[in-house]
Amino acid sequence: MYPENNRAEEHSEYGPVYLAIERALWALGPALILFLILSFPAREAARQQAEADLAAHIASENKEYCAKWGMPIGSPEHTDCIRDLVAIRARAEQRVRDQATTDF
Repeated sequence: MYPENNRAEEHSEYGPVYLAIERALWALGPALILFLILSFPAREAARQQAEADLAAHIASENKEYCAKWGMPIGSPEHTDCIRDLVAIRARAEQRVRDQATTDF
């Protein structure tokens, strides 16, 4: 009754639920890709802001720590203390990164 390549023949091969799911997936796939592409700049900006906030918080902690130990802000001792704290944090972060790479 129908030609071989007619869409009506496909309806008899697959049920209406299957066809509805297939249509939904074809619609959701490109929509998801579009959403990911459009949200990338916002995610990147949020990541950069989080990094800046963390750096400011760490700098504040370093100043408070050195001032707590009696080194006036702006003195050479205070500057040396901050340098030492930055070096200690860098080594600790490197150890964490090294450990993470060996674990995986």
